[in-house]
Parts: sequence; structure tokens; C-alpha cells
Amino acid sequence: MSCDPYKWTCARCGKTHCNPFFTCYPREFWKDGKKRIGEVCEKCRDEIDYSNVREEQK
Repeated sequence: MSCDPYKWTCARCGKTHCNPFFTCYPREFWKDGKKRIGEVCEKCRDEIDYSNVREEQK
């Protein structure tokens, strides 16, 4: 997360968010073939959580 509290970049999709009320979520995810941990946006959080639930159901 950048030093500017009103601007940060999602660690998974790379999209920059400027809204101070846009919440980021710490998650573990795969990117470029490596497992990473970082702050992700709500859309990426939903995708990660959904894929984790589907893996548990298998």
C-alpha cells in the first residue's frame, strides 16, 4: 500500500483505487505462478474467496 491513504494499488489485479472509503483486504493468492500475500480490492477478494470455497467442496 502506498503512503498516500487516498490512493493504493490492488496487489492482484494492479488497479489503482483513489477512493478513501474503498477498503482493501489482506489475502493470499497466486500471481505469475507464485503464491503471494497482499492487499486486494473487493472484486479480487470475492474471486479469491469463491475459488477457495469451490476447492474445499471438491
